[in-house]
Amino acid sequence: MLQNLIFIVTLIISFNGMTQNFNEDVEAKIITRHDNDLVIIAGTAFNKTEINQSLRYELSVIKNNLDNSNRSKNSQSGRFVLESGQKNELSTTTINKDSKDRIIILLIIYNLEDEIIGKDRLVFNDTDDANRVALKQKLSKALVSQELDISDSGQDGAVLLTGIVIEDVKTKAGRDFYQLFSSQYRLDDINAEQIVKIKEVILRANTTIINILVEDKMVHQFLVKTQLDYLKENAKISIRQVNKYLLFLKKNKDTIRSY
Repeated sequence: MLQNLIFIVTLIISFNGMTQNFNEDVEAKIITRHDNDLVIIAGTAFNKTEINQSLRYELSVIKNNLDNSNRSKNSQSGRFVLESGQKNELSTTTINKDSKDRIIILLIIYNLEDEIIGKDRLVFNDTDDANRVALKQKLSKALVSQELDISDSGQDGAVLLTGIVIEDVKTKAGRDFYQLFSSQYRLDDINAEQIVKIKEVILRANTTIINILVEDKMVHQFLVKTQLDYLKENAKISIRQVNKYLLFLKKNKDTIRSY
């Protein structure tokens, strides 16, 4: 028990005390979803580089019983490959939303040299009031299942609409693709300020193409087929291309701001 306690405390101190720049090339992010009395915790990774990445992850759940100070740690780990611009759900775990334990969720991503390049941390039932309020806000957001998120921009009380996906489709296959894409878009918690549009265009009698646009920029295009596997694969490709273009916009914006 003492060895476990020392390991957990050392891990947390190391995790919080590191000064390197994490999540620059590969972003680790913990997302939450609700299912009745359970909170589903998912660890995700987003490759922000132009090359494929071979990586390793560890998703840990550290529980601290506030009544008797007992601690436990359970971890899931594995190796994976992320293509450029790809965002994947790595692993999931669940906790009871009525649990009274203090629970720390840690997601760490390592490169081939076993160096930490991405990390995220989430705390349930924190003893610090400020953290507890922030957690409730995050869980409340997870409960809302809708296509757009409304947030305060912080500028003159203006309201910013984010995560908007709109469609202009002509066929059932087009509608099926839109549902696949928008569901994955929300699941990945992208929430871009830019509007994403799924536009289906008729080429000739029984042939259409779908264009995926971020604002007015087309990031992917494909010939429509009715096979579900084909539509799912193009939804994945489209999400990846949208992520890459959003990252490009962000880098350009940051570069301009730096000058």
